[in-house]
Amino acid sequence: MKLTQKELSHLVFLSEVVLTGKKKSLMDETLQCLLYIVKSLEEVELPDTVIHQIESLTALIESDLRNENERIQEIRSHLDWSPKARRNPSDGL
Repeated sequence: MKLTQKELSHLVFLSEVVLTGKKKSLMDETLQCLLYIVKSLEEVELPDTVIHQIESLTALIESDLRNENERIQEIRSHLDWSPKARRNPSDGL
């Protein structure tokens, strides 16, 4: 099955409405549709300006995910903290 240019343009339109309208409740579905399309492509020809924008957004996503992962690891390390393990046996407590 192939999507026509009209169907793709409509999906782009809907994606822009979701994004600019901040319709977070529809973000998962929008991303899923776009993900299906991207996964079906082996390569795509894009203008340099679009490639630079994608690279910039990709870097932002990666940075945010890394920061979130580091924060989660930090929280987990604090949750795993045991007061008994941190006490000095010579304290006599």
